[in-house]
Amino acid sequence: MSSLIGFLALFISLVLNLFLLSSIPLINLSIVRFNFLIRISAILTLTSFFSLMVAYVTSDFNNFNVFQNSHSQKPMIYKISGTWGNHEGSMLLWISILSIYAFFFSFSKKIDDKLKKQTLLIQTSLHILFSLFIILTSNPFLINSVIVDEGLGLNPILQDPGLAIHPPVLYAGYVGYSIIFSLAIAGLLQKEKNNEWLYLAKKWSLISWTFLTGGIALGSYWAYYELGWGGWWFWDPVENISLMPWIAGLALVHSLLMIKGEQILKKWIIFLSILCFSLSIFGTFLVRSGILTSVHSFAADASRGLFILLIFFLITGFGFLIFLLKSPDNSGKINLLFINKVSALVINNVLMIVTTLTILLGTIYPIIVEVITNERISVGGPYFNSTVIPIMIPGFLLMSIAPVLSWQTNKIKNYRYYVIGFILISLLVLFYSYFTIFNPWGILGLILGFWIIIASFLAIILSYKLKLNFNFFKKINSHIAHIGVGIAIIGITCSSVFKNEYQYNLKQGDEFKIKNNKIIFENVETSNEKNYQALRINFVITDKDRVLSTIKAGKNYYPTSKIITTEAGILHQWFRDVYFIVGEQKNNEWFIKVYINPFVSFIWLGVIIMIYSGFIGATKR
Repeated sequence: MSSLIGFLALFISLVLNLFLLSSIPLINLSIVRFNFLIRISAILTLTSFFSLMVAYVTSDFNNFNVFQNSHSQKPMIYKISGTWGNHEGSMLLWISILSIYAFFFSFSKKIDDKLKKQTLLIQTSLHILFSLFIILTSNPFLINSVIVDEGLGLNPILQDPGLAIHPPVLYAGYVGYSIIFSLAIAGLLQKEKNNEWLYLAKKWSLISWTFLTGGIALGSYWAYYELGWGGWWFWDPVENISLMPWIAGLALVHSLLMIKGEQILKKWIIFLSILCFSLSIFGTFLVRSGILTSVHSFAADASRGLFILLIFFLITGFGFLIFLLKSPDNSGKINLLFINKVSALVINNVLMIVTTLTILLGTIYPIIVEVITNERISVGGPYFNSTVIPIMIPGFLLMSIAPVLSWQTNKIKNYRYYVIGFILISLLVLFYSYFTIFNPWGILGLILGFWIIIASFLAIILSYKLKLNFNFFKKINSHIAHIGVGIAIIGITCSSVFKNEYQYNLKQGDEFKIKNNKIIFENVETSNEKNYQALRINFVITDKDRVLSTIKAGKNYYPTSKIITTEAGILHQWFRDVYFIVGEQKNNEWFIKVYINPFVSFIWLGVIIMIYSGFIGATKR
């Protein structure tokens, strides 16, 4: 019954959106009625999505999608997350979030009615395209042709709390750029000269970028503790696909800051608005076409991939065609000096787009080679580390001083403090590195991270009067965001450059030392959980005969899918993680791998600060 309700709700929503699109030449609906119908459409789409969720929660195996991706013995959290843990359900989640954005945008008040209606019409067109894709190629409400009593189960690597919330948060970022895309195209079509819509675009771009930041961070954290390879970023193609709209979105957010300086790069802002959403759809195509090999991939169906590729070309082609035909005039004089705020923002934008294109090339190059030569190659970490990082370093250096630059002059307020601070930090890091582990990338990363933090604090101290209230934190919000970036850079540098790896063959009762810690292989435990069998090795970590913690690491076996997963054991500390991986057993000994990952917690702390700053920035005009 829930499948029927879900399909009917989705179909009626499609018909309603077709009516809204056709109403322009036939019926001139008032903005009030138009808003009302947009909200009804959103409610219908969400009804469809929650109907699928009900089918999963109740283990309705008459639904073919539930049969393929669920099991009656799964914990409730994975029954719920199973709704979007597959291709069909995730695409239904996509248009549900698209509808939510349209729903909330329909309440916007500080916008011309014609521009608002045009924006919602473009959003309606996007809804129609993706609804047709779901109904024609990816229907999650198909009924089983035979009666079945049990399902095939969910992919074991997706049975994780982090992966339960990762896709909705990531999609909230991806799909959020649809509103910015629609707003930019509507502004072109309406030949909007009033710049009020740019403030609205700034708000929605910050919301989208913040959700995307959270989604990427959740995915990285999941990969860190679930996949068992000791790292948090692998330059996997699907990771790269999420990073591209994130960097382009960051360029868009910084470009929209120029409104404050009344020096608006309107053409560039519209270009970035189209690019961000286009990259989001392109990423969807690559993931769901089956042409990428990745642990994150959902589908391997060429027909679905071609349908999304068609949608990508339609949306991107339409967007850039309108941009070329109706390209606006910049409404403000751009005051480019040797070193002022405008120059810094423009240079940073250029560096971000070059970075995005570099990642795009590294991601699609293997696909192009395979099409031409029928040979599969891989482009991994060495390429991206040697190209992306050097491009972004000058941008980070500029970012550290950009907030204190002037819009109109070359002057830097209190520049002596910044020069002294930069020299002191550089000397301290060089001195420390010389007497420990000399690594040029490590030195550069630490100098950069500490410099961004110190420069941001200096800017706050020298430019503002300290008042611990919400308005004060809104004023210094850009500096807070940069502090988060600096903290994350320190974490990224230390966990990548200064990590240590140890390998042992151990049996029960053995012990070994890592620096000042003694680690004891205490015992092996096995247990039968609700939907898997667990094997865990208990490691006792002591420091000078004081027990710090007992860490469990091992493997899970899922009988339904007959898959074994690695379960890392991690001792989280502020300044390091002790990371355990259990390998194979041979001759009564277990192969154990231990990583010492310094300052990993700084990555997650920096991301949390950036997310906080993003949402605070969205409340500012």
